[in-house]
Amino acid sequence: MQRKYFVVAAAALLAAPAAMAQTNVTISGRLNVGWESYKLGDCPAGFSCSSESRVSESSSRIDFSIREDLGGGLSAWAYHSLRFSPDLGTINTSGNTAVGLQHNRWGKLTIGRWDVHYLEADIPLGALHRGSNQALIGGGGLLGQIQSGPGGAVATMGNGTRTPNLLMWNSPNWNGFSGLVAYSASGGAAPTAVAGVVTAIPGASTLNEGSGRSAAGAGNPGSGRSWSGALRYDNGPWAAGLSYWNSNAESGVADGINRDNDQRSTRAWLGYKFPMGLNAGLSVDRSSLDTGINGGASSKSRRTSWFVPVNYRFGPHNLIAQYARAGKLTGSAIAAGTSGNYKAHAWMLGYEYAFSKRTSLNLNYTKLNNASLASYDLYALNGATNTLAGEDTRQIFIGMRHDF
Repeated sequence: MQRKYFVVAAAALLAAPAAMAQTNVTISGRLNVGWESYKLGDCPAGFSCSSESRVSESSSRIDFSIREDLGGGLSAWAYHSLRFSPDLGTINTSGNTAVGLQHNRWGKLTIGRWDVHYLEADIPLGALHRGSNQALIGGGGLLGQIQSGPGGAVATMGNGTRTPNLLMWNSPNWNGFSGLVAYSASGGAAPTAVAGVVTAIPGASTLNEGSGRSAAGAGNPGSGRSWSGALRYDNGPWAAGLSYWNSNAESGVADGINRDNDQRSTRAWLGYKFPMGLNAGLSVDRSSLDTGINGGASSKSRRTSWFVPVNYRFGPHNLIAQYARAGKLTGSAIAAGTSGNYKAHAWMLGYEYAFSKRTSLNLNYTKLNNASLASYDLYALNGATNTLAGEDTRQIFIGMRHDF
């Protein structure tokens, strides 16, 4: 009997590697670090502006991709992007992280935390360069930002980062056409915090988010939600698409104290790749932001912005030029005669030199100009000082990127 058990155990050990081989794990990532000079200009009265020099990172990461073939064209997949800062030696938050199923004919199901809407135009238009994050003036930058009114905060449509608690379906590619539908149960933006509000859970945020319990008269903490949909075409030299973002914040506190942060955004883009290595595109965004009192009057601002990215690749060289403009703000939040004072424009010039497919040198110059009441910012400031109304900002960046 002992010999029989030994044979069975040996057979199981020999079979184990074959079973484990059905799951494939791929580790990849990037290190993207450089020196930058960041400067504010046109400071309001009572402030002085100066430049700041530092070493900073731009979305350095380690990515884990997991896939298992389930047969019949169906596979299980998982992905985790761990972000870190080589300049500080610290581990940051996670990037795209999810698990799901994928079928050759049915498409892809995603459950987790993922990018939706805010980079929809940048990716097909080739506007995601290899340099500084602050040079992203497209969907994550001026194109995707909207100001909430006088002295108000600036919101980025689609959160300007991953949307949490997400359920998403991506279609297969049908002759260049593809699409997605995504829903988030938590809402895309948090409401304004209110000091002294009783929390739903001891030790939790005063926003009362993510709980079915709240103090009497404290609103509905389960009301937040967001959804997004996109239709894309990318075939040959042409790229085009349309994306929509709809988000209602959690309704944490009522009684005329807490304010909403409800967002609506529609974005369309068109691009063309010329055979000599020149790429050009145009993206237009129409967005609105309502920060009115829950159950009361709205305080809405609307604006239209547009974005033009151009790049020319030849050999190991890549020349980049981008321009974005945010138009005037209109709506109930904007006082009569001041809408034009919320305009802003930004431009970026960049150069990339590829030592190899994995290693490159990157230079960027980015400049953003705000009108007298506008307080738009560069994307992903990484700790730099936010702009005040009427302030301008610029960044010079030189860095290295290595993909592995």
